Amino acid sequence: MADHEIRASEIQADATAADAAAGGTTGRDRTLRLVLYDGLASEAMGTLTTGVFLAGLAVEIGASNAAIGLLAAVPFAVQLLQLPAVVLVERLRARRAICTWSAGIGRCFLLGAAVTPLLGAAGGMAALIALLALHQALAAIGGCAWNSWMRDLVSAAEHGRFFGQRTAATTALAIALAFLGSFVIDTWKGALPDHPALGYSVLFVLSALIGLFGVYLLSITPDQPMVPVDKRLHPFEMLSAPFRDQNFRRLIIFLSSWNFAANLAAPFFSVYMLKSLGYGMTTVMTLTIVSQLSNLAALGLWGALIDRFSNKALLRVCAPLFLACTLAWSLTGLPWLQPLTIYLLLAIHVLMGIATAGMALASNNIAMKLSPTGQATAYLAANSVTTASFAAVAPVIGGLCADFFAAHELTLAFTWKGADAALTVQVLNFHAWTFFFGLACVAGLYSLHRLTFVQETAGSTDPLVLRHLLLEARRSMHSLSSAAGLLRIVRGPLSLLRPANRNAG
Repeated sequence: MADHEIRASEIQADATAADAAAGGTTGRDRTLRLVLYDGLASEAMGTLTTGVFLAGLAVEIGASNAAIGLLAAVPFAVQLLQLPAVVLVERLRARRAICTWSAGIGRCFLLGAAVTPLLGAAGGMAALIALLALHQALAAIGGCAWNSWMRDLVSAAEHGRFFGQRTAATTALAIALAFLGSFVIDTWKGALPDHPALGYSVLFVLSALIGLFGVYLLSITPDQPMVPVDKRLHPFEMLSAPFRDQNFRRLIIFLSSWNFAANLAAPFFSVYMLKSLGYGMTTVMTLTIVSQLSNLAALGLWGALIDRFSNKALLRVCAPLFLACTLAWSLTGLPWLQPLTIYLLLAIHVLMGIATAGMALASNNIAMKLSPTGQATAYLAANSVTTASFAAVAPVIGGLCADFFAAHELTLAFTWKGADAALTVQVLNFHAWTFFFGLACVAGLYSLHRLTFVQETAGSTDPLVLRHLLLEARRSMHSLSSAAGLLRIVRGPLSLLRPANRNAG
């Protein structure tokens, strides 16, 4: 027996013994709760170090548009490491150990990122990009093992409901931490106005500690033995299998084009509000929280509809809604809409939160669903690497081209001329970042075309079923506006925290 096989057997034996010592016989409820707790810790870490807070730190350091685009591309670019991670997982066949060690080491780099505001503009941004790249690189390796692990640990029949409720719980936590984080930033700026960037350092230190606690939760989550294989595949044969699968290849093309379209615009929404529209961090964070609340409200609905209909049916509803919201961002640059801009942004954030909830949930589920048993590691990694590569290119293009588009403008207007006066109304005004919002919408239309070629093994996407899905969604959304509906939003995630009641005997 080869050395690596002996080592894999030892790791697996240690994992099994650890499960027994930790009370692995307590059942499936304990396992699902640990998966949920890990999700909460990871979400807490991510909330305080990405999105609006990361954009705010970059702006305070004095980052250029190109640097901001590069920073947004880092989490996607490092997903290429999932390719060697597939080989590592298949050789060691110890997914929990790989996931735990890579996550533990990677999250320590967040502590280093906390000191970057002390290094000046150029040095601080270079260090921030490098440290986050290392953090995200190790997260990509751990994520490869985690995706395959969860695919086998949670049964396919539970994917929609469980991961929908898990995402709802993590979103609720993200909302609470967004309030806390914005309070810390505003308080810090009030107390030390000469060093506003150091407030973000406090958040990074806190997030690193929470992330390391999440590593502990991963270490006590029961492992799931991988399906035995008759023979070892050559790495090239193993990694190329997803691309030789015609239907999965179609899914990869759709998700890649979608990620390119979404990330051509999405990473710059916060930057656009902070720099172009001149809103403060409190306003931007409030709008972000509104989006997360609508995301939370929709998750339970989308999870139930996925199990009842199909992932593809949900994608065909949520994707056009997301594109419409993206195009609506370009309207915020119209002069005659300035008094109503904040209300337009509020509506955009609500609808985009609803659409994003469905897109994220259905995209992950359909990739898991179309991955064959025993080959999930390679299939999910191939999907993640390819789609992440397209997602990484998009913000880099945006950042590099931002200065060019800032000096150009494209306007569409209607003019009404009378005997005494003329009235001109602009209906489109593309400039700077709003160019990318329009281009993202056009690119997204192509990805919707690619979705039509994907075949899902269960469910239906014919027009009558889609119409029924929309009616069910409207009815469920209406019910969420009541007190009982809001109570269900809270109860859904909390139900995962409690052991299920079982009849004796």
